Amino acid sequence: MGFAVSFSFESNRRQTWAARIALSFAVAAAAAWTLLFTGPAAAQSPPLDAQSTQAKPQDKLVIDADELVYDKDKNTISAVGSVQLFYQGRVLQADRVTYDRATKRVYAEGHAKMTDEHGNIIYGSRFALSDDFRDGFIDSVQVLTTDKTRFSSPRVERSNGDVTVLQKGAYTACEPCKDHPERPPFWQVKATKIIENQETHTIYYEDAQLQFWGFPVFYMPYFSSADSTVNKKTGLLAPALVSGGYLGTGISLPYFINLAPNYDLTLTPTYLSKQGLLGEIDWRQRLSNGMYNIRAIGIDQEQPGAFPAFPYGAGDLRLRGALESTGNFFLNDMWQFGWNGTWMSDKFFLNDYRLQGINFDNFFFQDVVSTAYLRGQGAQSYFDLSAYHFEGTTMNDDNRTLPVAVAPVFDYNRVVNVPADRTNGLGGELTVDANIANINQANAAFQSTGLQTFDAAYHLYNVCETQVGNTAVNTYFPGKCMLNGIAGDYTRASGQVSWQRGYIDPIGEVWKPSLFARLDGEATELNETGSITYASALGTSTVANSSQAAFFSGSNQGAFARGMAGAGLEYRFPFTSTSSWGTQTITPIAQFIARPNEIIPRIQPNEDSQSLVFDDTNLFAWNKFSGYDRVEGGTRLNYGLQYTANFANGGHANFVGGESIQVAGQNSYTLFDPTNTGLESGLDKRYSNFVFGETLQPFSNPITLMSKQQFDSSTLQLARFDGIAKASYAGVTGSVDYALYAAQPELGFEFPREGLTGNLGYKFQDRWSINGSLVLDMSRHYYDTLGQETPIFYPVGYSFGLGYKDECTTLNFTYSSNVTQPAIYQAFPGGPAILNPSIRNQTLMIQLVLRTLGDVRTNVGL
Repeated sequence: MGFAVSFSFESNRRQTWAARIALSFAVAAAAAWTLLFTGPAAAQSPPLDAQSTQAKPQDKLVIDADELVYDKDKNTISAVGSVQLFYQGRVLQADRVTYDRATKRVYAEGHAKMTDEHGNIIYGSRFALSDDFRDGFIDSVQVLTTDKTRFSSPRVERSNGDVTVLQKGAYTACEPCKDHPERPPFWQVKATKIIENQETHTIYYEDAQLQFWGFPVFYMPYFSSADSTVNKKTGLLAPALVSGGYLGTGISLPYFINLAPNYDLTLTPTYLSKQGLLGEIDWRQRLSNGMYNIRAIGIDQEQPGAFPAFPYGAGDLRLRGALESTGNFFLNDMWQFGWNGTWMSDKFFLNDYRLQGINFDNFFFQDVVSTAYLRGQGAQSYFDLSAYHFEGTTMNDDNRTLPVAVAPVFDYNRVVNVPADRTNGLGGELTVDANIANINQANAAFQSTGLQTFDAAYHLYNVCETQVGNTAVNTYFPGKCMLNGIAGDYTRASGQVSWQRGYIDPIGEVWKPSLFARLDGEATELNETGSITYASALGTSTVANSSQAAFFSGSNQGAFARGMAGAGLEYRFPFTSTSSWGTQTITPIAQFIARPNEIIPRIQPNEDSQSLVFDDTNLFAWNKFSGYDRVEGGTRLNYGLQYTANFANGGHANFVGGESIQVAGQNSYTLFDPTNTGLESGLDKRYSNFVFGETLQPFSNPITLMSKQQFDSSTLQLARFDGIAKASYAGVTGSVDYALYAAQPELGFEFPREGLTGNLGYKFQDRWSINGSLVLDMSRHYYDTLGQETPIFYPVGYSFGLGYKDECTTLNFTYSSNVTQPAIYQAFPGGPAILNPSIRNQTLMIQLVLRTLGDVRTNVGL
C-alpha cells in the first residue's frame, strides 16, 4: 500500500558525507514518528487545522511499503517490504523500518540505502538511531558521493548531533576494479578512526596510512583536513621537494591562512641545504569587480659563491629576492584595468631559484615584462592604454640597454559600417586607427652586421668592434653596425583613416577600391653623454651613446611631421567547380596601390617596426611593416593566385602564391634604416621574391600539413622555408616544425639558419602516456658565432616524459635538458679559441596528484 503524510524538518543544505548519514537517520526517524502519532486514518485524512495550513510538497514525507505492521506485544510499528521513504528530495530504501516505542529508537535494516538530494548514496546493513536523531549508528557503511569519492567502515557512530566517527574507516577517490572489486583500490587512506566534527567542519584521522594497492607507504599518527563544505581552510598545504646544483636539496612547506572568504595569505618557507631559508609570502584578494595578488620572495644566501661570478651569474650577492603583483578589475562589461609587475634584486634570481618556467624553444626570449593597462572592447572598437617595463633574465642581457619605460602606449581601432543609402551609394567600411608611443632609454643598443661581435671582456654582449692586430677598432657606423635601440627620448603619435568596399559585377568579378590617409608626428632627443664599459683581464670594450649620432647624419634632436595618403584597387575573379569529392575554387588576385614616396625624417629611430617577414600572409597588405615607425611608400602592384578546396570527407586545402612589384617611386625596403629593416627581406628590389603558402588537411582529421616558402625572383633559389606537420591517430599525437633561412648578413645573421622542433606523444591503455620533445640546431650556429664545433644534429633542448592518469591519480615524470651558453668561440676571426664552458641545464620534475587529497611536486636539478 502507499500513503503520504506531511512532516517538517530543517536541515543544513551544505551537507558532507557525515551529514548525509545523519539525514538518513532523520528520514528513518521521521517515518517512525509519522507512523506513531498519525496512524493510517490520520495519514489519509488530516485534521482541519492541518488542512488549512498544508505543507509545501517538498516538505511532505511520502512512505511507500508493501504493508504496515503494528506489534502490540513488542510495542513497535513497522513498514515492511520494499520500503521507500521520500523526503525533501531524499530517498531511504530498506526491507524494513521499525520504531520501538519502549526504547524510542528507529531501525532500518535489510538492503538499507540512502540517496540524498544531491545524488550521494549511503549503504548500510542496519541503521539505528535515537528518536531525537542526535545519536545512532550504521553497520557496514559504504558511502558513494557525486564526485565519485568513497568512504567505508564496519561501523559508524554519531553523537551529540554533530560528531560522526568511522571505526577502522577508509577513504579513496578511486573506483574499484570492475573485474576484481575485492582488490584494494589504487590508493586509499585507512585510519583507526575517522572523525568529522560538523560544527568545525573538520575531519580528523587517527593512526592513518596512505596505501597503494593495499601496501602502506606513508604513516601519520594524526592529521586533519577540512570537510567538503569548506572551500578553503587554514593549515599546511602539500610540501614540495627542491634540488639544484646551486641550491642543494630542500623542501617547501606552504602554510595557508584563510583570513576571510575573499582574501587569504600563504607563507612558504623553503629550506635549501646550500643557501639556507628562502621565504615567500603570497597575498590574494578578490573584490566585487576583480582580484589582485602580491607575492614577495627573499633570501639571505649562505653560499653566494656557489653561483657563477658576475656577469655570468649573480656573483657574491647575499640578499636576493623579487616582488610580483598582478591584478585585473572590470569597470563594466566593456572596460577593464589591471597590471602585471615584477621587481627583481638581480636578473638571475627567478631562474636560479626555479621561479620562472623556461621554454628552451625560445631561449633568448626570457624577458620579464611588467605592464599596467586600461582596455576597452566594443563590438567594432578597441581601446588600449598601457605602460611597459622590460628586464632580461639571462647572462646575455644587459638591462642597461633596455628601455627604462615605455609609456604611454596608446592603441585605438574602430570600424564603422558606412550606410550606402545615406552616402549616395558609397557604402563600404571605414576604419580609424591611432597609436601613441613614448620610449625612454638610458643606453643605446647596438649589434654588428655580418658576423656577430661580442665584447672583449666577457663575450656576452653585442658590440660593433673589429680587431686589427691587438687593437679593437670601433665600427659604430651604418653598414657595419645596427642601432636597435636609441639612448634618449622618442615620442610618436600616428593617426590613420582607411575606407574600402567590395563590389561584385554581373559576371562574378570582385572589385574592392580603397582609400587611406595617415599622419605621423614625432620628436626625438638623443642622449649622447652616457656609455657602458666592459672590462676584464681579457680585454675592454666601450659602448658610447655618442656613436648613435652617426646613424642620423650627426643630428641629436628634432621634431617632425609626415603624411602618407594613397588609393588602391583589388581585383579577384573566383572560378568554382563542384564534383562528387568536393568543391574547388581558383582565384587570380591583383592589387594596385598608388601613393607617394615614404618620407624619412633627418632623425628617425625604428623601435616598433624591426620585425619584417615577407610571406603569403602580408602579400596583399598595403603596409607590410609591422609597426608605426615605418610606412610603405611608392606605387606597388601585388599579384597572386589562391586555390581552395573543400573535400566531401571534411578535409580542405588552401594555396596562396604571388609577388610584389615596385611599379614607381622609391622602394621603402631599400631606404636607410638604423636597424636595416627591409634589407634582405625579399622586398628590397623591384621584383620581390616569390612567396607561397600551403595548408592541406586531407581528412577532417587527423593530419594537417602547412608550409611557407620564399624563392629568389632572379635565381629561384630557396631563401626561406617553414614546414609544419601535425598528426593525431590511434593515441599517437605529434608535430614537426622545420625551418631553413638563408643568411642575412645585413641583419646580423652571417650564417644560414636551419633547425627542427618536434614533439611526440602516445597514450595507451587509457591511462598511460609517454611524450618527448626535441629542438635541433641543424646549422651549427644556434648562437650565430664563429668557431662553434657542434654536431650537425645538435640538440639545443629535449625532454622526455612518462605519465599515468586515471579517475583518482595523476603521476608525471618529466626530464628536460637545454643549452644556455656557447661552447667555443673566437673573439675575432683568426684569433685564439676561447673556451666558455657549455652549460646544459638538466631537470627532473615529478608530480603526484591524489584527487581530493592533495599533490606533491618536486623539481630536481641534475
